[in-house]
Amino acid sequence: MVVQRPLDREDQSHHTLLLTAIDGGEYPRSGSMQINVRVTDSNDNSPIFEKSSYVIEIPENSPPGKILINLNATDEDEGSNGQVVYSFTGYASERIQDLFSIDPNTGVIKVQGEIDYEENPIIEFDVQAKDLGPNPIPGHCKITVKVLDKNDNSPIISFVSVRQGAISEAAPPESVIALVRVTDKDSGRNGQLQCRVLGNVPFRLQENNDNFYTLLTDRPLDREMKDEYNVTIVARDNGIPSLNYTKSFTVKILDENDNAPRFTKTVYVLQVPENNIPGEYLGSVVAHDPDVGRNGTVSYSILPSHIGDVSVYTYVSVNPTNGAIYASRSFNYEQTKSFEFKVQAKDGGSPHMESTSTVRVNVLDVNDNLPVIILPLLLNDTAEIPVPRNVGIGYIVATVKAVDHDHGESGHLTYEITEGND
Repeated sequence: MVVQRPLDREDQSHHTLLLTAIDGGEYPRSGSMQINVRVTDSNDNSPIFEKSSYVIEIPENSPPGKILINLNATDEDEGSNGQVVYSFTGYASERIQDLFSIDPNTGVIKVQGEIDYEENPIIEFDVQAKDLGPNPIPGHCKITVKVLDKNDNSPIISFVSVRQGAISEAAPPESVIALVRVTDKDSGRNGQLQCRVLGNVPFRLQENNDNFYTLLTDRPLDREMKDEYNVTIVARDNGIPSLNYTKSFTVKILDENDNAPRFTKTVYVLQVPENNIPGEYLGSVVAHDPDVGRNGTVSYSILPSHIGDVSVYTYVSVNPTNGAIYASRSFNYEQTKSFEFKVQAKDGGSPHMESTSTVRVNVLDVNDNLPVIILPLLLNDTAEIPVPRNVGIGYIVATVKAVDHDHGESGHLTYEITEGND
C-alpha cells in the first residue's frame, strides 16, 4: 500500500480502509480486513493572527500595566507544533521594548514605559507568533498605536531678540521692544495659544504668525515719570483645564535731553550791607534738571548786561557749578541802592537746554556818613555871625542846617548845643 497524494492531517487525521482479497476460482471467494490509517502531525502550518494589522488608540501618559491589546494567533498543528509563543520581531527597537511588554504565552501587550504624544504621536512595531515545533515559520502582524494627546504641556515663552532690555524715552509709539515666540508641544485645542501683557504698562503684543508676537510701545515714554518697567507676558492654551506660563523681563527707559533746567524761583532777592568785602558770598541760585548724566548736569553763568555804564561782571560773579553768587566789589548804598541781572542755567546735553532767572541785589544802608553842616558857612569848622546890639530874647541869631547822606534813621538829624557860654 503506497500513498498516492499528499496527506493533510489538518484536513483529515484518520483514514479507514477496507482491504478485500479475492481468489481466482470458478466461484471466487474473498476475505476482507479493515485498515485504520492515522496521519501523524508535521509542523507544516505557521501561526496565523486574527488580523494582519491592528490600529489601537491610547491616551498619552497611560499608566504602566495598562493593557494595549490581547493578541490571538492560532496554529492548526497539534502538540508542540501548534503551541504558540509571542514576541517582538528582531526589528523592534529598544525604545519599543522599553515602552511595551508582551506576554509570550498569552499575547497580551501592556504599557510599561512613558507614553508621550509629543515624542511619538504614532508608534508602529511588529509582533511575531512562533510555534514550538521543529523548523518553525513564524506568523506576523503589524501594530499601529495612535497616541491621544492630553494637555500635559504648558506653553513656553522665548525671546527671539530684545533691544538689550532698554529703549529711549524719545522712541515713538509702535516702537519694537522684542520679538516673542510662544510654543506648546500639545496639539489641537491643547496647543492653541493666547498671549497678552499683564498690568498697566505702555506696551502691547501684536500677533504675527506661527505663534510669533512683536512687543511694541503703545504710548509715549517719559523716563522722568518712570525709568524702568517690569514686563510680564502670560501665555495660556485652550485645553481643559488650560495651562499657562508667564515670563518677565525688565525694560529700562533711556534718558533723552528733553528737560530744561528749572530754577526754584523766578526772581531771587539778595540783601548785602554796603561796604562789603569784595569776594563776599551774597547767596545762591538753584536750578534742577530731572534728566540724568550729562543731560541733567547744570552749569550757571551770568548773562551780559550793564549796571549804569559798567559791566555787570564788575559787580558780581557766579560759581558755574553750584550757583553761588559773590560780590566783585564793595557796594556803596549812596551810589547804588539796588541792581538786577540774569543768571542762566544750562545743561550738558547735546543739544543743550537752558533757562534764566532774575537776581535782584538790594544794598543795605550802613551809618557810614557824618552829618555835614551846610548853614551857616563854616571856616575851619567855625562860623562868625554878627548880632545887632541890644536884641531881645527870641531873636533868631542864625539857622543851622546839616545834611547826612545815610538813609532812614541813619540820616535823621537832631540838633543841640553841646557847649558854649550864653
